[in-house]
Amino acid sequence: MSALLAAAGINFASNFLQGLQESRQAVRSANAYAANANIYRQNAARIRLLGAYNEDRLRRQNRAYVANSRAAANEAGMGESETFATALAQTAAGLEQNVLDARYQTESEAMNYLYQADVAEANARQLKKNSRNRFQNALLSGVYGALNVYGSGLK
Repeated sequence: MSALLAAAGINFASNFLQGLQESRQAVRSANAYAANANIYRQNAARIRLLGAYNEDRLRRQNRAYVANSRAAANEAGMGESETFATALAQTAAGLEQNVLDARYQTESEAMNYLYQADVAEANARQLKKNSRNRFQNALLSGVYGALNVYGSGLK
């Protein structure tokens, strides 16, 4: 009878420790996902900051280009020409469209990082739930295994 109880106890301990190990591994994985989510959010912030800087730089360059073009046209005597004014306005609009395209690309990249952060956080939450479930399953499995060993020994 004592050998039967010892076998049941060993079975319980084995199942419990295995479940506990799986639970701890799930927590470690969840923490890694959470850390990755923070990195993704930091990357999104950096991309947006760099994008804003580049947008300002492009706008300064565009203003300088339009001002130089206007000055060159005035020197050539075409400054008051309606055709030149239209062409310059179209050029300025095209340059502004380039700036807006760069902004869109930057925002798309930042949104991609934020999406990856959301996915990582969802994975972390799911792994934490799995950790709790694995621990509870370990307890139940340990009790079930111990009862099976004890029950089979009584027959």
